[in-house]
Amino acid sequence: MWKAFLVIIIVTLFLIACNNTKQYKPDGKADDDTEYLEGEMFISPIIENDTSLVFSFSSDFECKVNFILPKDTIKGSILLLHGWNLPAMQWCDSTYFCDNATKRNYALVIPNLEKCNYPLHIYPETLEQYKKYPSLTWIMDSLLVEISEQTALLTEGHKNFVAGISTGGRGASLLSFYMPEMFTACASISGDFNITVMKDEYLYNAWFGPYHKFEDRWKNECFAYRCQEYCVPSYIGHGKKDNISPVSQSMAMYDSICYYHPEMPLVGNFPDDAYHDYNYWKSETNNILDFFDSF
Repeated sequence: MWKAFLVIIIVTLFLIACNNTKQYKPDGKADDDTEYLEGEMFISPIIENDTSLVFSFSSDFECKVNFILPKDTIKGSILLLHGWNLPAMQWCDSTYFCDNATKRNYALVIPNLEKCNYPLHIYPETLEQYKKYPSLTWIMDSLLVEISEQTALLTEGHKNFVAGISTGGRGASLLSFYMPEMFTACASISGDFNITVMKDEYLYNAWFGPYHKFEDRWKNECFAYRCQEYCVPSYIGHGKKDNISPVSQSMAMYDSICYYHPEMPLVGNFPDDAYHDYNYWKSETNNILDFFDSF
């Protein structure tokens, strides 16, 4: 008799313990949505793989965004920014970055920004043929907000990364500067940084007007004079044989951030024999992904 009574007590205690155990969903939330399990913050997107969405900046320009999802659980999102006037998907097609990223369970968000130069504003002096392309402000306040709401990717509270090549490298660092709450880490490859030392560069004159007339504007359109405010861990790469964007641009960015934030995770890679091309950008694939994995 007493053995049967003991069995009943044990079963009762077991049932109570089970009822008090939180059941965690794939997105890391408990069933009552009140707790999160550390290390289990997975992303549940509300789109399918190889989806594309279109967002209007103006009547003259629509930004197509491609989404590539891994087969397994998504552990983070990477916003992938192409070079100036380069095909948005060419980074995927010309290197194995996208294949390797999805194998590491990253979702990729790839906007086609065409000739966007990431200006904060479109100015009266901006050449007419460039006025139709998006501003950095629109990207931050509209594009990324819409992407988050419509896909559940690049949402705050998850691991979000941004990586860019060439002009996209400039865009990646600017987005990190202005949106540190959004991005966990950044990779800026072969990009420009302190544009005020590039006074004769055609594109910056085309967007911002002549430097000698708009010096303050040029300074405001980069964060070279506000590096102490930059706080997103970054991987900075640039080939020393780059004949498009001077390697000194990325080296100055690296040195400045090191100076102001010596404890912040920061990696610089400036290979001697690398150019401004996909051969070099391909070689940075696993360096970037390893850096992102460290978070």
